[in-house]
Amino acid sequence: MVGALIFVAGGVAGGLMLGALGVGTALIAVPLLTLVLPWLGVPTADAPLTALATSMAVVALTSVASVLSHHRMGNVLWPVFRVTVPASLAGVVVGGVVATQLPASALRLLVALFLLHTAWRMLTGGATSGAAAPAAASTTRYRLGGAAIGLAGSFIGAGGGVLMVPFLSGRGHPMVRAVATSTAIGLPVTVAGALLYTGLGLRDGVDLPGQIGYLHIPALLEIGVASALCAPLGARLSSRLPGALLKRLFAGLLIPLALKIALG
Repeated sequence: MVGALIFVAGGVAGGLMLGALGVGTALIAVPLLTLVLPWLGVPTADAPLTALATSMAVVALTSVASVLSHHRMGNVLWPVFRVTVPASLAGVVVGGVVATQLPASALRLLVALFLLHTAWRMLTGGATSGAAAPAAASTTRYRLGGAAIGLAGSFIGAGGGVLMVPFLSGRGHPMVRAVATSTAIGLPVTVAGALLYTGLGLRDGVDLPGQIGYLHIPALLEIGVASALCAPLGARLSSRLPGALLKRLFAGLLIPLALKIALG
């Protein structure tokens, strides 16, 4: 019962953050799941991959509500979505396989350093202002960026929004559109990631109550439903807040996320 209440509270916070900033559910879900799952009988050795799989499924569930809200408000850049998604899907598949083979500490450190660099750029104005005209970025650049972000997102249990938002903002897109488009791109990416980790768990012979492979069904439902219900409210907030404030809030989220990833 206590675990369920913790998961629901985490889902509410994560949904508001995902809708408003394009990231947040994974920021909350991965450390929360890693901490709480052993209390629920998940072996400590299986908790990190279970957290990644379940977080990706939660983000996918939450993203549906957020994307629909942003689409109705005209915030999603669908041409960018169509160019970027195939590369992001390829990146997350490669990342999911690599994550089970390479030293986790080295991968965590690389991602954490990149997040800290991104936060510094957004706080100091290194990213392009949301008021500027979108840069003429080539299709190849969007594809390469999408592949790299999908790869990194697979290591942190997210759709890559924590990296995709600053990437799109750096191309000159207003923050609200960067958030909306990143969330749309993250939807198929997180579905693919959740399915991949679930399959890897079945391959590894993971057979635990309430789980399918590495996917923890009760946690998915408790966090996911609460998060999905709150995501549309967050999406409405993102359309009303100034772009500069959204950038500062986003950068403020990157710093604890980077430290959490680095420290494991």
